[in-house]
Amino acid sequence: MHKDKVIEVSTYIGVASAIWVISPALGKFVDSFYFPYSKVLTESLAILLFGVCVVLLGTILAIWTIVLFKTRGNGTPNPKLPPKRFIASGPYRFCRNPMALGGFLTLVGEAIVYYSPSLLGISVLFGIIVYFNAKFIEEPELKKRFGVPYEDYLKRVPRFFPYSWKWCKH
Repeated sequence: MHKDKVIEVSTYIGVASAIWVISPALGKFVDSFYFPYSKVLTESLAILLFGVCVVLLGTILAIWTIVLFKTRGNGTPNPKLPPKRFIASGPYRFCRNPMALGGFLTLVGEAIVYYSPSLLGISVLFGIIVYFNAKFIEEPELKKRFGVPYEDYLKRVPRFFPYSWKWCKH
């Protein structure tokens, strides 16, 4: 297998494992110490379904952005194989980091489904790390790579959470 393909596939497996397996397992493990009588799943069907919807929304958003990286950007989410072209379509019209938002929503949804305060904490920690990474590492690098179009994009589109009134303009 070609080296770039190995890096790409490893990235997908690593990220999926971290979000779908490792984080929930770690959250429930920590919960077992601090919340010894914690439930395995949320008991309320309505809350469980809400959590599943949040997980699905986050997962779909993350997958959509990965597909855009591959098809429109000719790259991957891995910094070693970044998109070669600037992407400002799809969910990127409303949010500069929809992949991170998707990961965050997936983790929050899992915290709801698994009734896990620790996983909610992991979600918040993930959000903080991603925020600082985007602000101090990714955005300066993207300014260098894509120049004025990216700088204009920074002025128009919020970093993580879409502004509902901006949707009307698109």
